[in-house]
Amino acid sequence: MPPQRSQTRSTQAVRSNRRQVSHRPVQFFTLMLLLGLALLGVSIALHFRPGVGPAQPAPEERPVPSFQPLLLPPAFTPTPNGDLVIRRYAPSSNAVASKPAQARSLQTYTVVEGDTVFGIALKFGLRPETILWSNYDVLKDNFDLIRVGQQFIIPPEDGMVIEVEQGDTIEGIARRYQIKPERIVEEPINGLRDINQPLQIGQVLFLPGGQRETVVWQVPKPVEVRRTARGVRVYRVGRCGEVAIPPLGSGSFIYPAKRQYLSGYDFGRYHPGLDFAGRLGEPIYASDGGTVIYAGYSLNAAGVPVGYGQYVVLDHGNGYQTLYAHASQLYVSCGQQVAQGAVIAAIGSVGRSTGPHLHFEIRYQGVAVNPWTLLPPRRR
Repeated sequence: MPPQRSQTRSTQAVRSNRRQVSHRPVQFFTLMLLLGLALLGVSIALHFRPGVGPAQPAPEERPVPSFQPLLLPPAFTPTPNGDLVIRRYAPSSNAVASKPAQARSLQTYTVVEGDTVFGIALKFGLRPETILWSNYDVLKDNFDLIRVGQQFIIPPEDGMVIEVEQGDTIEGIARRYQIKPERIVEEPINGLRDINQPLQIGQVLFLPGGQRETVVWQVPKPVEVRRTARGVRVYRVGRCGEVAIPPLGSGSFIYPAKRQYLSGYDFGRYHPGLDFAGRLGEPIYASDGGTVIYAGYSLNAAGVPVGYGQYVVLDHGNGYQTLYAHASQLYVSCGQQVAQGAVIAAIGSVGRSTGPHLHFEIRYQGVAVNPWTLLPPRRR
């Protein structure tokens, strides 16, 4: 029995030694794995520790962005619940301008040596007619009346500057100068509220895009040079030369055309006559007996008919003169004496005209008179 116990113990020891030997490789590899992980952790720690490990390039300095509070433009209006209501406005060319736009205004220009109406117009980017129409008191629609030292009104764009006359309304002015009344009201220079606003006599208005007929020829002024044996005065009148002017006028005037209504402008400050309606070729009658002191064209430097176009002037020998303009044909010549009602020309549209009509003027001692005050009442 004792030997068996000894043998049993020996067998158990052997088995125990075998288990220990079989576990030793696993323990070795486990130890090595833990050691490797420890070394790896130390290496990583040293690599990312400041001042340790390989040199790294200095980080690039970048500007720190600054944030400004968002300012909502006037077109966005927050509601109480935080929503934004978008309001639309007409685009403005001045939205990003570095300087505020100057308010529209009328400028004043002083004429200097060498100036011409055309040159001044070019200087301000305007049409010559704009300068002419805006300064009627000075130029009287005559480019040649420009003088050094004159003060010209210069509007901001093409159109015309006028002064309000008695009885003028915004709608009436708009019709007369061929623009919409809204443009007159909306023009900041005029300071108007609405179309029905009353106007003051002498009030200055700028009419953007406004236009009218232009008269660029002055009625010839006869200059007495001698008298005939019978006492008839002889005058020198422009291109007509010497013309005898006897007192043929009665002082009573008749309508110079078949139609007694207007198709164009009425008499006014900027239009010294009446534009009677008519068809091309219809007769023009002498409003009173008189002598032809001019019959021909008003020509510019290029020889082109302008202003009155083709016209006739009668001197009635009593201080009165009558003018008949835009004629298509003339039937009289310088120095010819005609009776009241005689056909002297035909209605046309020659010169600065918008269509066939008769431009008729009456002047006394060289000053334009309202023809309505001398003509008989119109037929109904």
